[in-house]
Amino acid sequence: MTGPSCAEVHESLGALVLGALEPAEREAAEAHVRACPPCAAELAELAPLPALLNRAASADLEKPAAAPPQVLDRALAEVRRIQVTRRRRTLVALAAAAAVVVVLAATLVVRANRAPAQMVASGSSNGVSAKVVMTPGPSGTTLALTLSGVTPGEHCELVAVSEAGTSDVASSWVATYDGEASVTGTTAYELAEITRLDITTPEGELLVSMPVQT
Repeated sequence: MTGPSCAEVHESLGALVLGALEPAEREAAEAHVRACPPCAAELAELAPLPALLNRAASADLEKPAAAPPQVLDRALAEVRRIQVTRRRRTLVALAAAAAVVVVLAATLVVRANRAPAQMVASGSSNGVSAKVVMTPGPSGTTLALTLSGVTPGEHCELVAVSEAGTSDVASSWVATYDGEASVTGTTAYELAEITRLDITTPEGELLVSMPVQT
């Protein structure tokens, strides 16, 4: 039995990162992506979507977090597809996407030209290497992660740890790539509050930890 085509997988990538596929569909899509670089690249673009949707419900609308417009466009398209084919999941996905629209629309406000100060954290462990460029913003800190050495198919999370010992998942994704990958996330913590950045699995396994020197 042959697997799904690129066209079929393209239609389900958004549902894959949103966790809206049935187990059999998910296994088939992930198997296809592992062997198809174009689909893997497209899935990597959608990787920040779960964290954006999780954060949108509690976002401060007067202090929005920026996100790539292509991610928003794909999120809205995926919500429309889920509304037709998977109505039981529609209300949750639609409400989250609507919140993202409100938050991202507010980012059109003109800001000062002076770029904010940045900091870099890096670390490596057991063949996994990571570097994060941290940029403070009006609603927390943007985290631009460069990562290599993660086993394809691994589910990963970028977690910010505050000086108070609390943690915040800034981004989550499925490692469907070989070699180096780039992931962008955001945390509500101010840059000065972050003491450590961890790459973990949803089960809590620590892949690499990066101390932050403020």
